[in-house]
Amino acid sequence: MTDLAKSSGTLRRVYGAFILVPVVALVWFDQMTAGVIFVCLGCLMGLEVKRITGLPFFAGLVVLALIAVQSFPHWMLGISLTMNVGLILLIAGLLAVFIVGVISNRLAGLFVGLLCLCLASGGLLLSQPSGHIMLVALAAIIAACDSAAYFVGRRLGGPKLWPRVSPNKTISGGVGGLVAAMAVTALVASIFGLDDLTDALILGLLIGGLSQAGDLMESAVKRQLDVKDSGSILPGHGGLLDRFDGYIFVIPAVYLYIFGF
Repeated sequence: MTDLAKSSGTLRRVYGAFILVPVVALVWFDQMTAGVIFVCLGCLMGLEVKRITGLPFFAGLVVLALIAVQSFPHWMLGISLTMNVGLILLIAGLLAVFIVGVISNRLAGLFVGLLCLCLASGGLLLSQPSGHIMLVALAAIIAACDSAAYFVGRRLGGPKLWPRVSPNKTISGGVGGLVAAMAVTALVASIFGLDDLTDALILGLLIGGLSQAGDLMESAVKRQLDVKDSGSILPGHGGLLDRFDGYIFVIPAVYLYIFGF
């Protein structure tokens, strides 16, 4: 067992989050760079899906490709999101859901479908002039929500949020996460083009609630698949799916909230 594995949960979480700082900085720096990083993350998460679902080799490669194509930055190549492109992404996502749901697990199939929707929505967000800045703002909000939920839950304890799925999460922590998400969203509201405080608080509540829902969703999938972490790339956090599960519902919802259909 390594020294990091022996260290406290708090230290491991801080160390894992610190590793992500350069990635967040690069996303903030440039829209094109953000697109490349987004594709890399999509591919790596596809690899984690392939691993935790235990798909056969060929089926796993197909699902990996179907997930990766969702994050493909068509806008970087001057390709607009036409009806045909959207239909291709939809069919690819549904095919990934079908393969995982039939061969591995139905809940895992649903999760893969949500992941595809998240990646496709992230690509749409990045096609906006300030989309990469919005992604960084979302990272700050979700990180605040996650950290507040963790520390408030540890401090106050109390009834569990959903013990069958995630035995360590508490209702007090969930409320703390919502408050933190609303507060940070209010601070960065101008990035999303929101001038009204009420709109910012509503968006913060939405982000905080959906972020925690995504976390619980992935926990439920891992329980059904009998895996502890989706990977080990991030010390203290597990895999990329463990770190970015809070974005699964958030990115599609925020895109619709800000830009509509």
